Amino acid sequence: MLIMKYTFLLLTLFLLNIASYANEDAWESFFDGSKTIHLKFTDVIDDKYTVNVLWNPNDGNVPRLVGPATIRFVKDSGSTFSVSVDAFHLPLDVLNKLGLLKFDDSGDYHTLPVDLTKVYPVEYNTIGKDSLFDSFHGNNVPFFFEDIDFDGKDELIVVDFGNGQRRVDDYKVYKPTYKNGNMYNLAIDKPFDMLDQKTAFNKENRTIDVFLSGGACGSTNEKFKLIGNKYVAIEFTDWDYYIRDGGSVCVESNYVVIDGVRVLKSKSESYTEFGSGKTIELGTKYY
Repeated sequence: MLIMKYTFLLLTLFLLNIASYANEDAWESFFDGSKTIHLKFTDVIDDKYTVNVLWNPNDGNVPRLVGPATIRFVKDSGSTFSVSVDAFHLPLDVLNKLGLLKFDDSGDYHTLPVDLTKVYPVEYNTIGKDSLFDSFHGNNVPFFFEDIDFDGKDELIVVDFGNGQRRVDDYKVYKPTYKNGNMYNLAIDKPFDMLDQKTAFNKENRTIDVFLSGGACGSTNEKFKLIGNKYVAIEFTDWDYYIRDGGSVCVESNYVVIDGVRVLKSKSESYTEFGSGKTIELGTKYY
């Protein structure tokens, strides 16, 4: 009986200790997605635009302060257009300078109540510069202008932060088509509606490789090449698997695309040797 009482006492103290830690950590952030922050970029962007942002950040997302925003562009001529994004974000050091996030002694960030009537100035050119033709793109500016179809006109690339596959950045491409009263309109044709941080852009060859990750033997890669004034699918690779002798055999199928139709050219099989981790090639069949 004495042992049972002692065990019960220890269990009670343990649960109370957990509860006390939970209460210490149970703080509510000022930014819950319902409050609007007004940002104004202080420099002229792309040599012609002043930009304001109305942003509803949520501190419950990763990394800190991500949320929907409306980005309004005002051209030097006075004409305007706006685009919306689900996951607007600024680098943590910029948020810290603005006073929207604060470091503590442990190096962690905390949010504090801020003046919602204030317009927070951001210097665009100090954030960094992004290009889809860089080997690693993303994680810097929330939008940028770049000619990705080589027609001499810059597209507007809006970064949807962490909203792509496997939490990479997604890209919304707006083309300067001047339709329906809008200076820029969302591109909905391939490959522009498929781009994210895993996409590979080759400026020299004018190709775009759209990689969709489904695991080591469950992914696809579609290669587009600029032909004339349009990106056209020219190659497709598919990785799949089947089970043999209790293990997985990975199958890589390579296609060329002719007039929009995929034609199988080769199929190769391999598996990873248990223990050594070595890849064992089983051969390739050509068609």
